[in-house]
Amino acid sequence: MREETYALILSQVVAGLFALSATCLSSYQIFQHLTHYVRPEYQLHICRILGMVPIYSITAWLALVLSNSDDSLLLDVIRDSYEAYVIYNFLVLLINAGGGERQLTYLLELKPRMRHPWPLQKVLAPIQLGADFLYWTRAACLQFVFVKPASSMIAVWLNRHGLLGEGIDFSKGSVYLAFVNNVSVSIALYALILFYFATEDLLSPFRPLPKFLAVKMVVFFSFWQGLALACMVWLGVLKDVEGFDAKSQATGLQDLLICIEMLVASICHHFVFSYEEFEDYAPDPKRPLLRNFGDIVDIRDVLSDAKDTLSGSAFERELREGEPIIPGTESFFSEDGSNTSPSSSIRRVAIPRFSFD
Repeated sequence: MREETYALILSQVVAGLFALSATCLSSYQIFQHLTHYVRPEYQLHICRILGMVPIYSITAWLALVLSNSDDSLLLDVIRDSYEAYVIYNFLVLLINAGGGERQLTYLLELKPRMRHPWPLQKVLAPIQLGADFLYWTRAACLQFVFVKPASSMIAVWLNRHGLLGEGIDFSKGSVYLAFVNNVSVSIALYALILFYFATEDLLSPFRPLPKFLAVKMVVFFSFWQGLALACMVWLGVLKDVEGFDAKSQATGLQDLLICIEMLVASICHHFVFSYEEFEDYAPDPKRPLLRNFGDIVDIRDVLSDAKDTLSGSAFERELREGEPIIPGTESFFSEDGSNTSPSSSIRRVAIPRFSFD
């Protein structure tokens, strides 16, 4: 057996063990949330975020085992689509933790204008917080939901026609797709950073910082890691060896690292997205587990949000009628922990355009 073949088999076994461990741990967390599914306005999005680890782990391991560029790119479509889906669900989770868009809009419009982080504050005017800020934050994350999977599907098409290329080659498509993805992910990340700075004090009972870091670590770190490996190929740090060219090595190394990193991510998620925050609330005995799971995989809420955002409709969510969640209190949960389904706890009303100049 050649040394290169042995290294490939070893990497597949190691990646498989890490992927299996990460998937089991995250699946257990999802199962516990589904059995303690008492606050769907939070747990719906938490379960979707937790699903990122199994999706990443399984697709990365399969890509490493199949070792085929076409198959790897198809798996990337799945992973990239879910990655963008997670970003949007995380934003909605934070909005819901603030009591819904109506309440959060009101509280934000009581605040003074917010300056951009340095050095952008030197060239960009301060931001007026409120309904428009939330609208553009949502739009910035939604564009990533569409751009990321679309670019992955374009990459599959270009690869099949020999037009994808690798590294810095302006005659091929990979460099342009990398640029588009870089711009898209940067816009989404910056929108989340601005949202965090604007709501840090309002969402403090929800502990947004560790949740923000946990999501950012998986989504954005994997993107920059892949970009760094592509640069290593272009710079000649990774060289062709018998049976494995530099591009294949970079792809395999990326998949191996993702499998390892997902175990770390699943451990982090165990603490920052724990079901234990909800276990003191009595589950609804009339609500079957499969129905809870059905809520998680039903993406009509995201499609509806996308339609509203793209059409510019002035809609927002108020989580609970008669039970506003006031950020800054001892807990972001209600005192009685009453159970409601998403259909009964979420309603749409027009945003009142407050103005506090």
